[in-house]
Amino acid sequence: MDFQGYLEKSYQLLTEEPLILIGGGVLLSLLVSLSVGILSGPLFGAYMLMIIARLRDGRAMAFNDLFAGLSRFGELFPLIALGLLIGLGFFLFIIPGVLFATWWLYTLPLMADRRLSLGEAMRISKARVSDQGFFAHLVFILLVTVVPTLLIEVAAAIFAPLGLLGLVLLPFQAGCLACLYLDQFGESTAHQGDSGQDAPLEPPTASDTAGPITPPPVPFLAGAAI
Repeated sequence: MDFQGYLEKSYQLLTEEPLILIGGGVLLSLLVSLSVGILSGPLFGAYMLMIIARLRDGRAMAFNDLFAGLSRFGELFPLIALGLLIGLGFFLFIIPGVLFATWWLYTLPLMADRRLSLGEAMRISKARVSDQGFFAHLVFILLVTVVPTLLIEVAAAIFAPLGLLGLVLLPFQAGCLACLYLDQFGESTAHQGDSGQDAPLEPPTASDTAGPITPPPVPFLAGAAI
């Protein structure tokens, strides 16, 4: 895993599209909270897909992209169940929550980008994490979620206005996860039709998931709604 590369790409995205990534992230988080998590899958799925498309295809970000997931509500809504499961794991025993969050790290981008069902995305995510190293993925989650959160809380305790740095957490985490997802699943997840338009993405075959694929927060983003 190229942690430095993920950080650099996420920072570049933030400097290029601060309004959509930061302002849009705040808006989506507010809407998810107001909906009691019901909109977490569609909204965070659209947010993730917007970043993936920018990194992989160079596609410009637009404000309307933030709500594109609402048209796929039925597909992405089940992500709330994953968020609840991870949250319950942390609440009850901590260790199950860590296991779930790590195993199913790629579930959100897989569902958003490849249009997989929740169960299929969870299965593929767990298989990839196991193949490429559980510990490395756990370290990724710690570096992208726990460490930045603790640093911001400490900084805010020293100087309250520094708490505003928390506004960049969602775009930072999503950017890093998108980079990792593309790094692990390659550039071939987007298929172009003859018309040049994006064609529906199909679930990977056995050859897609067997063995390492050359070269993208968690589901921590799904859990963020809880």
